Amino acid sequence: LFAKMIEYNANRFWSVYEKAEQLFEKLVNVGNEFENWVVLGQVDLESLITKHFKQAEDWENQIKLLKVKGRDAEKLPSEVKLECIIVSTSAVKIAVDDMLQRLFDTLIWTLRYSINNEIHDINRFLNQAIEVLSSRPQSVAEIADANQKHIEFGKFNKELKKMLDSIEEKNVLLRSVGGSGAEQLPIVLKLWEKFELMLDSHQLMIKEQVETLKSNVKTRLKSLNDEIEKLFVRWNQFKPKNELFDDDRNALLGAIQFIKEKRDEFDELQRKRDALLAECEQFDINKSEMPLFDEMEIDLKNCESNWLLYEQFNVGLQEMANEEWILFRSKTYRFDEYLHEWDDKLKSLPAAHITVRLRKDIDQLKEMSAGLKYCRGEILSSDHWLMLFRILGMPKGTTLEHLRFGDLLNVHKMIIENLEALKNLNERAQGEVTIREAIQELELWAEQAEFVLIDYKHSNGTVVKIIKDWKDALNSVKDSEALLQSLKNSSYYAQFIDKTSIWETRLAETEQYIQWMNEIQRKWIYLEPIFGRGSLPSEASRFNRVDIEFRTVLNGYLFIFFKLFII
Repeated sequence: LFAKMIEYNANRFWSVYEKAEQLFEKLVNVGNEFENWVVLGQVDLESLITKHFKQAEDWENQIKLLKVKGRDAEKLPSEVKLECIIVSTSAVKIAVDDMLQRLFDTLIWTLRYSINNEIHDINRFLNQAIEVLSSRPQSVAEIADANQKHIEFGKFNKELKKMLDSIEEKNVLLRSVGGSGAEQLPIVLKLWEKFELMLDSHQLMIKEQVETLKSNVKTRLKSLNDEIEKLFVRWNQFKPKNELFDDDRNALLGAIQFIKEKRDEFDELQRKRDALLAECEQFDINKSEMPLFDEMEIDLKNCESNWLLYEQFNVGLQEMANEEWILFRSKTYRFDEYLHEWDDKLKSLPAAHITVRLRKDIDQLKEMSAGLKYCRGEILSSDHWLMLFRILGMPKGTTLEHLRFGDLLNVHKMIIENLEALKNLNERAQGEVTIREAIQELELWAEQAEFVLIDYKHSNGTVVKIIKDWKDALNSVKDSEALLQSLKNSSYYAQFIDKTSIWETRLAETEQYIQWMNEIQRKWIYLEPIFGRGSLPSEASRFNRVDIEFRTVLNGYLFIFFKLFII
């Protein structure tokens, strides 16, 4: 049956397929009607609006168009019927409504953002401009700058008025469509009114300020004249006199410091004068004469040429003075070279009070340099250093660890005056060092001294150690006694008499003990073989006691006994 149906209707299949293709083509084109509605979802609305919308009418036209589009969107069908196929468009209509609402919200947000952004820029400009208009210029340069600003503000104010009108139009539109406007706009409008008032009165303020500045310049000129007069009077009263060249080095350095302080004060007044004279020229004020400046400048230069040469000499001296003495004492040749260098320099300069004083100081320092060898102190003990500090009259609490070359420079006169005492102190230290070394040598000898021993075969067959070279041991003691005796020739021997007397006693006793031991050993060596063969039996018991005792000494305690003899 079905086969026959196909056979009988085969000629109709062509039209069926053709109609099906036409139907599917219509189905594909159903979405074309909605393409323009969904395009809003394909762009960044915020960036697009911010970039192209500037005036209130841009937003207003778009909002009106949006309302029309909203009404058109309501007319869109909810479904489309294509013969036997029904296409639902409800989801598309909902999406279109959402896009239109999003576009409306974006228009409101960008409109509010545009207003607030412009208000912020205008507010910042107005605050800065009001600050400029409120400030009173204090110089001609500031007045010129204020006038330039006034011109710039005047030109910009016209543009500012247009900007504020545009903002007000936007704000009216925002209130009508968004429910509320920009809260900061009234504040900015009041600020703008204040700006206009200040701009109108700015030129009058500038003129008043010019007169005020002129008056200030005249007042400052009078004050400057008073200052230079006071400085000149103080300078004439207290400036260093030539008689000061006879004072000590610290007094001269104090005078130089006074000159430098007055130079600083004078230079500061000169800077004020130059600034005031420039302002007088700018304000067309007559320049007052200030003869005291020229007079003091000449006097200061003359005084500096006389005195600052001494400072130059002292600067190089101070570099060495700051060095630690224990480091500098091996480099005193630098001090001598520096003095010779300045000596040659002074020979090329014309005679003056300062050159005479410098030559005098250099001569004294050369004398002092000759005595520095007695202050080196490599052989000085802590007690000797204390004595040296007392000789030189140095402050209490002075120590070698903190001693600087400058401390010796400060007492250079004491070094010159006490050369003999310093020399004697060094000789004494050297003598005491010699005695101490001799005593240490004795102590070392006492620690290392030993008898030279040899083996001796006893008659009972045992081996006993006996002393071999009595003469060497005795000579060693006598050499030590001779060394001790030589110390008595030193003038500083009396300080060590306690130690040397002990050693004299020890050595004398040791010499006696050695002689006794020599005699005992000699007799024992002679008698031991006799008693060992059994001779003299009546005395055998007595000799045996002595024999045992002596061999005990020889075998185990001889070295200890010798130490006891010495110590």
